[in-house]
Amino acid sequence: MMTRSIFSIFAIVAVGASLVTAQNTAATMIEAARKTAVVDGDLDGAIKQYQAIVETYAKTDRAAAATALVRMAGDYQKLGRAAESQAAYERVVREFSDQTEAVSEARARLASMQSPAVSPSKQTARRILTGKDLDVYPGDPSPDDRYLSSTGATGDIVVRDLRTGINRRVTDTADWVSEYVGTARISPDGRLVAYDWYIHKENAVELRVASLAAGEPVRPRTVFRAELNAGVYMSAWMPDGGQLLVLREHPGRTWQIGSVTIQDGSFRGIKSLEWRKPNVLSPSPDGRFIAYDVPEGEAGSPLDIFLLATDGSQEAVLRNPANDSFPLWSPDGSRLAFLSDRTGSNALWTVPIRDGRPNAPASLVRSNVGSMTPLGLTRSGTFYYYSSTGGLRNLYVTDLDSAQVTKTPVAMTERLVNVNVGPTWSRDGEHLAYYSFRDSFDSNATRLTAAAIRLLVIRSRKTGEERTVPLPPRVAFSVSRCCFWGGPKWFPDSRSVLIESGDAQGAGFGFYRLAIDTGNTELLAHVPRGALFYDLSPDGRTIFYTIGLDDRVKLMRFDIETRRESELKNVSASVSDIVSLAVSPDGLQLAMVLLGGIVEVMPAAGGQSREVFRPVDRELGTGWHRQALAWTRDQRFLLWVRGDKSLWKVPTAGGRPEKVGIPMENIKNLAVHPDGRQFVFDAATEEPTEEIWALENFLSR
Repeated sequence: MMTRSIFSIFAIVAVGASLVTAQNTAATMIEAARKTAVVDGDLDGAIKQYQAIVETYAKTDRAAAATALVRMAGDYQKLGRAAESQAAYERVVREFSDQTEAVSEARARLASMQSPAVSPSKQTARRILTGKDLDVYPGDPSPDDRYLSSTGATGDIVVRDLRTGINRRVTDTADWVSEYVGTARISPDGRLVAYDWYIHKENAVELRVASLAAGEPVRPRTVFRAELNAGVYMSAWMPDGGQLLVLREHPGRTWQIGSVTIQDGSFRGIKSLEWRKPNVLSPSPDGRFIAYDVPEGEAGSPLDIFLLATDGSQEAVLRNPANDSFPLWSPDGSRLAFLSDRTGSNALWTVPIRDGRPNAPASLVRSNVGSMTPLGLTRSGTFYYYSSTGGLRNLYVTDLDSAQVTKTPVAMTERLVNVNVGPTWSRDGEHLAYYSFRDSFDSNATRLTAAAIRLLVIRSRKTGEERTVPLPPRVAFSVSRCCFWGGPKWFPDSRSVLIESGDAQGAGFGFYRLAIDTGNTELLAHVPRGALFYDLSPDGRTIFYTIGLDDRVKLMRFDIETRRESELKNVSASVSDIVSLAVSPDGLQLAMVLLGGIVEVMPAAGGQSREVFRPVDRELGTGWHRQALAWTRDQRFLLWVRGDKSLWKVPTAGGRPEKVGIPMENIKNLAVHPDGRQFVFDAATEEPTEEIWALENFLSR
């Protein structure tokens, strides 16, 4: 009897182990298919992989099979094959009725394919602001739909009265160099605005509150001040109007959800998020729960929505293989609205919530919303969002002769355009490397969402063939100065590149050597902050980079072999600032552009710099034209983008500058081929169209 029992136990364990193995295999196959679609851009290949999953696991792992069918239907839809997409969704509903989430998603997609997602008589889209009326960074609407906060062109808070169209400037001391506003939020009663205020010269961030009441003086009051080399960032008001919900940064780039009491400035920590940083913190109307979005797995994982009790006593997660982000509570607290790509493209969804947990499947509210950033959901049920179209960055190539363009630039790649930046030629001139951002890329090409994945693409000059090198998850996110869009740098072996990144799951930043064939990375140098700009010497032995510390910008030289670091130049961030940096082809000189339009050259080993060009008047706008400097191969000229947004050349010995002749603006990452006759760069072909919209009766369905 005992022997039989032992054999029975072994049999049960064996069956259980085989089931776990099968589940792991199915999950692995689904992830491989997703990468084929998202990373490689091969939708047909992904569909074949999903079909294999359905055939293999339709009986043994129905959840995996249903998920594969939904993904396959979404890829069919992207390819414009509506009939096949509809058939796949119908099969989910017909054959997988026990998989409630997949069936709910399939039914929602079928409904959106057959009729408008929302009845036009109930839900109305209304454009609030556009173009010149839109300030630099939109904030949020007041709960009563009366005001909209934003950060204005000067870096000050601007509050717009949506009824009268009149803008009110709440602060007046910002200048984008020494002090400016980060995020501004209007209080529940509409009488106050809270904001985080950056003070560069003191390397500090303060939480401040100012009055919006008519007839009352503004008189900002500091509520909380973050310690040195840390930060505290305004996220939302708690419903009681007496506390601010904040995201606090600690040294080492770890994040914490907390609250600050307005009256006495006391801080209360609620939950440590370690390396994870949410897009939003959204308190429920009764103040009992906080919704936020972060990856549940390692860096590079899709975003999930979490529901955290404000006393820290419980937490729930809305798991889904897709990216779910920007959760916002309905006015009565019964639902969460959120942005998701679970149908294959960005769409708005809602999910019922009870006692801090979802109590029914999510429902599609509005499909195919494109690139949007949710701003707020008001008491009236109106959903406000920011939208930007155009201004996307692509790679372009042209010919050069004596630093003059000889033909009109044409697109370099037609594969997954509008997300490509940072082209760099290999030392032998046979390959071009550049970054491509996939999944969730803000369409104005100046911001990455938390889900955007940075991929390395290698292109053959002879054949035009491209292959993608996924970066390891921990360095797949460029968390340094993303809006500058620097590219990788080739080592002399033409088999590895230098990349700079913050470790998404650790402290600090670093320079890494990435092997093209294996994808392996080696940490070469650790730096306390992200490098503003960097370049690699032609012999691959020295890294030159700039870094901002306190109110200074330092130009550094790092010897890879000896790990020895030295400072070459030190300038004031508010007066000079180094806008771009480039090493000469022989590795003996460094060229740089300073704030205001001054071009200088100095010895790479260190020493006195000399001016190559100084404009008659200080050029405004040079701070926006970063990563836009290159040497010609004969070292006779420097190419750079000036304050007028045009590409110019100037003799390295000094002399009169001339326009190069490219009829394009917003050019960055200038890459001259080693033969000196070809020139590649990335550029935005048109200015972005930025708008703020309101979806009235958003929750009427």
